[in-house]
Amino acid sequence: MPNAPTENAAPKAPAATSSHGRLIEVLDALVRRADGEAWGVRELASDLGESRSTINRILVALVDRDFAVEDGVGKYRVGPRFRVLMHALNHRSRLLERARHLLDGLAEGAKQAALLSVYAPHLNGYYVLHCGEAPATLFFRPKSGNPFPLEFGDIGRAFSEYLRQHPSSDEISPGQSSIEPPQGISETEFPPAVSMVVRQLAPGLLILVSLHDLGSIDAKVRDSARATLNEIADRLSQEFGVSDSFGREVINDGDSSIVARLEGLLQLACAEPNGYRCRLGMAAQLQCNAATAKKIIGSATLERLIHIDGQVIYPGARLYQWAALLSNETYSPVKLCKAIVDALVKETGETIAYLSFDGATSKAQFLEVIQGWRPIHYKLETGVDVPLHAGGAGKAVLAHLPADFADGLKLERFTEATITSHSKLRADLQSIRDRGWSVGDGERVLGAFGIGVPFFIDGQVAGSISATIPQYRKEDCDVPSLVENMKLASRRIGHLLSLGETGGIAHGSGDD
Repeated sequence: MPNAPTENAAPKAPAATSSHGRLIEVLDALVRRADGEAWGVRELASDLGESRSTINRILVALVDRDFAVEDGVGKYRVGPRFRVLMHALNHRSRLLERARHLLDGLAEGAKQAALLSVYAPHLNGYYVLHCGEAPATLFFRPKSGNPFPLEFGDIGRAFSEYLRQHPSSDEISPGQSSIEPPQGISETEFPPAVSMVVRQLAPGLLILVSLHDLGSIDAKVRDSARATLNEIADRLSQEFGVSDSFGREVINDGDSSIVARLEGLLQLACAEPNGYRCRLGMAAQLQCNAATAKKIIGSATLERLIHIDGQVIYPGARLYQWAALLSNETYSPVKLCKAIVDALVKETGETIAYLSFDGATSKAQFLEVIQGWRPIHYKLETGVDVPLHAGGAGKAVLAHLPADFADGLKLERFTEATITSHSKLRADLQSIRDRGWSVGDGERVLGAFGIGVPFFIDGQVAGSISATIPQYRKEDCDVPSLVENMKLASRRIGHLLSLGETGGIAHGSGDD
């Protein structure tokens, strides 16, 4: 029983009362349209009840931090940095990891649909966070993150009953009205629940686990459903630990804007979704004064982005909803960085390649090659292993790996210019570390002059970007200017993909 298409609708709320609140509402709107048409400034301003100048100013600030991208003239959608953070939440949350395992197992065994739903005070409704899909001809799979009102279906009524029995003064955000019923699906298309269990979790989440009858349900399954769901809810309640500030830092690039501060808070919540304890204090961690930190945390708490229990921060219901709405998208770091590489090609005119290094396999490959606009350029293959000891792209990475890694390489000769002596290679790698970029002059490809600049993700070298230039033109190339542009792109890639882990050590960043 596949779900009919639905619109990720949200109720029209009055304008937020703080700059942080307005920023969160704009982000929320961008996520709601992640799969749909990009927002125009006028349309978004009308939807949020704000002035066009305010919305335009927020969107420009979001673009500056890669939280939004311009998609056509005056049109905006979710940006790559936002997707990186939501991917981290989806794959680091033990709640989600355990729910996938338990509910998928239940669905497979019972041949029915098993759901994890979350009450969403910011919507006065709920959404499905995960659906265990039955391996049967008939299946039911509501889109993760799509909102439903509390009046809709067995799940909504169960949440409503629990809230009546356990009233709380702050369950609904100020001024928040109930959302409209979803378009394209009726209650008759939502399979009835065999049993449901509601549970309040430590990180402020009110969840419901349920088993839904798709037909021909086994009597034993029906009889044991309540006990099974209680056991699952108990196990989900146990999936929270606490980390501390040591080993994770907010990425600081000198930007003190509201977006940068909010990004820092989201980074902590998404990178450590099972409980983050900031021993240094949030003002110190967000690198702002106490009053600013209080405003950011207050707005994020009010808007259900985070939940704070003492000194411990957890992702809130809205943050999990954002992650759920983007959970079905393929995560490709190279595609997220494509705009940065495109801009570099446009600026320099050179052919630019994105090389990815896998520390687990010690393999490097070109994942993206974008041809320059100059009349003669090289065509490089993607998806094939690239030697680390020959050529600018590979040596830019090799220079920042442990010394014994290079010493253990078999130095295969590709051209007469390939370095095949370990002593000469060590000297060359030291020069690369000293200046922050590499050169390959016909070492791997005859007639090619290459420049490579490494990029680092959380302190570990993760690849390089390289420019490949015909040797006859290298004397005319403005190498210093090209290198500076490549360093800037490298830093942007590193910031985009990092989550603030400080366990790795970068042997130079290419900033000198």
